[in-house]
Amino acid sequence: MKKENDFGNLYKKIDATSKTRFHSSRRLKLHTKLSTATIVFISLVLILTSLMQAYDLGVNIKSKYLALIQVFSSITVLVYSLLIDKNDFSSLSEKMYSCASRLGELKQKIYPHLDSGTQEQYNCFKDDYHEILKLYETAAINDFRADYIRAQIDMPENYKFSFAKCIYLRAKIFFLYALNYLQYVIIFFLFSGMLYWLWIGPIAAK
Repeated sequence: MKKENDFGNLYKKIDATSKTRFHSSRRLKLHTKLSTATIVFISLVLILTSLMQAYDLGVNIKSKYLALIQVFSSITVLVYSLLIDKNDFSSLSEKMYSCASRLGELKQKIYPHLDSGTQEQYNCFKDDYHEILKLYETAAINDFRADYIRAQIDMPENYKFSFAKCIYLRAKIFFLYALNYLQYVIIFFLFSGMLYWLWIGPIAAK
């Protein structure tokens, strides 16, 4: 019985880690797309403000704040470019996916032994599990709590949640993901607002 419990716990742990890594990979891939889109968007804002200035378009295009907006936009593009390079979302996403795939393969190997595995097989599978985690330990640093909660919800056979608890966890996931992506929403509305102000906003002091 102890061996069966050991295999069951190991299988559950691998399954949860694998699903967490898959969710992390998708989240980081979306970060890659949104970060790139943000740089493109701000660059377009810079181009549009330059064209508006060249053709004298917009009620506030001659405002003293135009130069400030252009400098701020240029700095924001630079900062986002550095952040993308530092965070390396694309590479981390691939590592998370590779880790999840390898854990998925290990999980399939363990499954036939859940009820009849030996202690020697258990030790071997456990070592394989820890070796995979060590191989992708850099990716593990970027674990996100909401990804793990999503993995738990995807495993109803192992994690029994009441209806109220499930609603609470889904609301928590939404809140954590919203915070995680909030920067892109702020950037979009901030620069859209500046363009609106330059084009048809209230006339500012010259």
